[in-house]
Amino acid sequence: MPRPLNAEEEEPNTEVPQGARTHVAPAKSQRGTHRLANADMTSLKRKLKELIGSRQADMNKLKSKWMRIEEQYWSVVRAIREGISFPPEKVVEVEGLSKEVEQILPVPGRFRQEAMALVRSSKTSHLVTIEELLGKETQRKVKEMFYTILRNKFFILGVYGMGGVGKTAILRHVYISLLDFLPSYVFWIAVPQDFSVYVLQEEIANAVGLDNLSNEKDVKRRAGLLYGHLNAKKACILLLDGLWKPFEVKDVGIPVETGKLKLIVTTRSPDVCRMMLCRKQIKIELLDMEDSWRLFLKKLCFAGELPREVEQIARSLLDRCCGLPLGIIEIATRMRGVKKEREWRDMLGNLEESRMELDVFKCLQLSYLNLGDEQVQQCFLHSMLCSGNLLSKADREYLIESFIEEGLLGGSATRQGLYDQGNDILDKIEGAGLLDPEKGHRYLHPLTRDMALHVVRSTTHMVKAYMGLKEILEEVFWTDRLEKVFLQGNKIEEMPYNVSPNCPKLTRLSLYDNSTLGDIHESFFRHLQGLTVLDLGHTGITKLPDSISQLESLEALLLQSCFALRFIPYVGKLGSLRKLDLKGCESLEEVPEGMEMLANLRYLALDGTEIETLPEGVSGKLVNLQYLAIKKLRAGEEVKLPKVEELHCSVSNVEMFNACVGSLERNNSQRYRLVMGAPENFSLWCGRKTERSLLIDSCDHIAASIDGTSGDGCALLPESVQSLELSGCHEMKRVMEWEWLTTLLPNLKEIITKSCENLEEIIHGPLPSGATCRLTYLEVNCCNNMKRALLTQDMVLHLPFLQEILVKDCKGIEVIMGTVAKMTHFSFPKLMNLGLCNLPELKSICDGTTRCNSLQLISIHNCPKLKGIPLQLPVLDNGLPSPPPSLQEIRINRQTWESLEWDHSLARSTLEHFIKFLD
Repeated sequence: MPRPLNAEEEEPNTEVPQGARTHVAPAKSQRGTHRLANADMTSLKRKLKELIGSRQADMNKLKSKWMRIEEQYWSVVRAIREGISFPPEKVVEVEGLSKEVEQILPVPGRFRQEAMALVRSSKTSHLVTIEELLGKETQRKVKEMFYTILRNKFFILGVYGMGGVGKTAILRHVYISLLDFLPSYVFWIAVPQDFSVYVLQEEIANAVGLDNLSNEKDVKRRAGLLYGHLNAKKACILLLDGLWKPFEVKDVGIPVETGKLKLIVTTRSPDVCRMMLCRKQIKIELLDMEDSWRLFLKKLCFAGELPREVEQIARSLLDRCCGLPLGIIEIATRMRGVKKEREWRDMLGNLEESRMELDVFKCLQLSYLNLGDEQVQQCFLHSMLCSGNLLSKADREYLIESFIEEGLLGGSATRQGLYDQGNDILDKIEGAGLLDPEKGHRYLHPLTRDMALHVVRSTTHMVKAYMGLKEILEEVFWTDRLEKVFLQGNKIEEMPYNVSPNCPKLTRLSLYDNSTLGDIHESFFRHLQGLTVLDLGHTGITKLPDSISQLESLEALLLQSCFALRFIPYVGKLGSLRKLDLKGCESLEEVPEGMEMLANLRYLALDGTEIETLPEGVSGKLVNLQYLAIKKLRAGEEVKLPKVEELHCSVSNVEMFNACVGSLERNNSQRYRLVMGAPENFSLWCGRKTERSLLIDSCDHIAASIDGTSGDGCALLPESVQSLELSGCHEMKRVMEWEWLTTLLPNLKEIITKSCENLEEIIHGPLPSGATCRLTYLEVNCCNNMKRALLTQDMVLHLPFLQEILVKDCKGIEVIMGTVAKMTHFSFPKLMNLGLCNLPELKSICDGTTRCNSLQLISIHNCPKLKGIPLQLPVLDNGLPSPPPSLQEIRINRQTWESLEWDHSLARSTLEHFIKFLD
């Protein structure tokens, strides 16, 4: 609940999004309410002392009664302070309280008169009204929070969500419910944004009626006083609304550990919940489209139905709000009474082009300001400038690369050090609630980006990204004050001869994702000598103008996925160039001339081009190279790249492969894709996405690397490898030993085998006692000499993290999981996907009984002899079987499905709605 208006200044709490989620009108306390309440309390205490002095015999009885009356009295006073209107039953409760006091006070009638006057005065003030919450999910959150608070003894509850999502409004409903249930023990504290322990102690003391705390100035002694006061209460619930930074409860004096007090905090930051050691965390989500539309219409107050054209525009406006209640309410309020379609369209245009500043930006900007660190703030703003509204969690690597290009990261000479720094910064931005890692493609809220664009709006930045521009802006817009220009995501077709911007301070120009851009005239870059970052990726250019060769300050030339690009002019004068990204330029057949002059180059990406190798002698000149992606390395080049930390390439033989592995281990590489033998039509980026992967083709022996050397022609596997793929290794009979998995290759998560004719088993050797491995994915494809069982029950015990099994085109496999002596039950606790295809001899998925409670997808194609599926269907009280709660779909041939055998006669009908037939 927001802090009431200050009686002296009449300024609202700026943190609380007024009206968010429920449109709660602000409370306005009457002047003198605090003084009246304190005076009443002082009078009562004085009279109690007088009473105790005159009636020693009734001391214990009166003391107990007084403590109860005191707590009830303060709940009434606190409610009046916060502007909560009293229902009739609450007024009756106050009258009853007054009568109890009269029974023991020597001056009958006075307290009742004063207390009832206080209640009557509250009725005439501007009171808080609480409207019905919107949406079933929101109602569910209120119930979840309410019952969580009541049912737990030792407890800190964290409630988090982005600014304006309605945390305060939802917690207000919980607060009212708790007051009805425990009227004497629930206290609301609005936390100041720049709070200190001292200030927080004062706020709590005021709420719980600890009058003398302000007389003590030492924080530690204050903590002791507050601790004793709270601990003396029978029970207590503190609700701290709007917490920006964590604190230690013992430093403030909050006795959570005694079990007598429960603490609930609302915050924008999940990090605050974590650092506060919240036993439970509840996230307040954005509204879905249906509830967003209901809230919009409710606040719009439009009589009748909206015209169809206006409704379409209104729904587009809601898309910009993306379920944020505070934004929806503001847009709806601004559009009240607006009937003309043109005015609605103007509002949409202003929002889409970020020409309008909304009040909701002030709320969101608090999260940006709370980042504190200037470097983190600059990285946040840059990420907003160089991205669109559909920034996703998958773009995290792209953002870090952009930070590096922009020079926003420093203090490290290695790529891994820069990546660690970039990840830390993004973690802080996520922790502040400005990016949502749980939202996937909605990693960034559109209004958060709009807020950031208003923060950076100045004469030094031109931001016209994703606005549908078809022509480059005229020269009048290219002022000599410009430092950064962002034109990405438009439909610009050319940079004509009559546009030659004179921007000596311009350092970054982004034309990324202008796929229609086909021609850049020679004159365009003539006066852009200060340019350090030029991004032309995902454009349709066929060549770069010769004027590029004169950009001697250029540090990053980004041309990724320029599919039609065939020519890049001489680059030998670009001595400052640190990054050249040509990935995906599939028409490019030659590296640009002058590459050997780029001694400062750190990053070179040539994968996805027609360039197979670097020209002779070039690699030895690129002495500072840290990232290299190219189809093939020449023999001997692996030793000329001493600083390479990230390597994506193929090599032709075991010796080169092992030399690369040794180099990667020495440089502590955390990212690589190394291919030996290069099977036909391979791609460096095909297959599953892991940071450290190996593909070994046509090699008969592999071994875990112990000292970085091999004397018997084995391909060495580095300790850091996460994914291992073997293809065409026809003489290999087993992939690896159990000892490797559990000790020498602790990071290995995936094993993939394809077309290994004589392969008999995946993992060989004695099973380690008590050891487990991290394997999550197992694929066996076209290995016809495999033993009867792919795995056995005792092996499964050491594979607790296995999530996916795919077996296809293996003629000899009869069972996926076979039994061993004295074992009839086993489980796959994390197995989610099981895929079986073209297994002519497969009779059973498992011998014996198995538990796979995490299975989501089962796919079975062309397994004619299969008789059963390992699904345990628990029987309900009514005798009917129940499907596993995790199951989503079973894909299967109709004939196979009809031939399956079940333990329960109703199992087939129970599972029928999960079936998707493959024929």
